Amino acid sequence: MLYYPAANLAFIHVPKNAGQSVRRALDGALPASFAALSEDLGINAADARARFESTGTPIAGLGLVKPEHLPLPLLARHLPRSFAQLSRARSFMLVRPPRDRFLSALLQHLREFKGMTAVRSDDPRVTAEARTICHWLSQRKVFSDIHYIHFARQVDYSQVDGARVVSAIFPIDRTDALAGWIEAETGLALDIPHDHARREPKAWSRTAQPAVRHLARTLLPRKVRNGLYPLWMKSPAFATASDRYGDIRFDASTEDFISEFYADDAALYDEACEALGKRPDAQPVRKRRDA
Repeated sequence: MLYYPAANLAFIHVPKNAGQSVRRALDGALPASFAALSEDLGINAADARARFESTGTPIAGLGLVKPEHLPLPLLARHLPRSFAQLSRARSFMLVRPPRDRFLSALLQHLREFKGMTAVRSDDPRVTAEARTICHWLSQRKVFSDIHYIHFARQVDYSQVDGARVVSAIFPIDRTDALAGWIEAETGLALDIPHDHARREPKAWSRTAQPAVRHLARTLLPRKVRNGLYPLWMKSPAFATASDRYGDIRFDASTEDFISEFYADDAALYDEACEALGKRPDAQPVRKRRDA
């Protein structure tokens, strides 16, 4: 959760839901506050910001976590001042079709923790790891484990004990509606592009990837490689990974588990889509009056 005091605005950053794009837009317009987190952790604000932006920080009772991605029930229990701040703010989140999000999380998990940097969505190792992940998830509900946080349920970022906490919810492909809501609520005009889509090598180019990486590392200085990398990833050798998600099928037990484990996420996404509809003046899902 990120809090922007000038607008009394809180962004609930659900992992794998275009959070980096939203944060870049907000951070370019408003300063975020880490005062509540510093009080929760008993450290100064500068250290709190560094802990928040780190790849992992220890929190008593939770172990090593990413504070930015802490589900709300755990935020309420372990960081009460941060949760109180969220409760008083106008807050929002983005939601995504759960199966697409699971695949995105799975590919990031393989890249981040298994060293598979150029794996394609149809690689057999993807389906094998999916079974392993599902077995791990089957023994948990709300969790903060740093190796698996990208698989946390989206509803755990919207509610605590069944009560809706977040003020407004938007589908991931309706950042236009989100920007309109922020402007209406705060007067702040933002451009929020979704430019954080994962790219993967196309089938015909996959065999060439190791040779290209070797040549680049051997012949090009690091600064040049860093400059060319974004252009290379946008080249015809790569495709947007999510374009293929609908074509990928796991075994029946894995598919059934994904459907069951994320059933509430699917309902939340459908609710957000139905609330906006196709009308330009449609309103987002808002906090229920009994929450």
